[in-house]
Amino acid sequence: GSGCGASVRAPFAADGGTSSGPSSGLWGDGSSGPKGMQVGCIDGRRFAVLITVRNRTKRTVTLLGGGGSRRSPGVITRAAVQVRLAPSPKEGLLQPGLRAWIGQNSPPVAVPGGRSAWVQSNFLMRNCRSLPLGEPLTVNRSITLTYDADGSRRTQTISVAAARIILTRGPLHPKLPINQIG
Repeated sequence: GSGCGASVRAPFAADGGTSSGPSSGLWGDGSSGPKGMQVGCIDGRRFAVLITVRNRTKRTVTLLGGGGSRRSPGVITRAAVQVRLAPSPKEGLLQPGLRAWIGQNSPPVAVPGGRSAWVQSNFLMRNCRSLPLGEPLTVNRSITLTYDADGSRRTQTISVAAARIILTRGPLHPKLPINQIG
């Protein structure tokens, strides 16, 4: 544990599963499992991935947001990160954490000691034809959380294998209606 004057480092741990969406076999999506989710790349498609992180300290830590490596920024980009306090286990059954895709980062959220937060990465796809056929591109291998603890801004990288996006070329669509992808 952390003593009175100790600084808080690496306060978060991946906790629980992931959720993602929207998805459809018609968009070239395949199965999801412990090693990631198979997602079809379609120009203009919006896709969200949610993970849960638990504050394993006794102190309140303010989660400011997140980001990650930009392995293929020409094809898929993390457009925004939304952070929210997850409900406490006492607040009832599992509530869905995934929210509508928004292209702006959310305000910071205070995460009390022992509580969990939802971290939703909102991705935007384009230039999907530049993906080599039959060669998937794996992105979202980790997210680097930015947080404030004891007045110090720090980062911590969290890896959740099931949240990896294994991107392949999706079918050609003339233009997806926004209401079906957002």
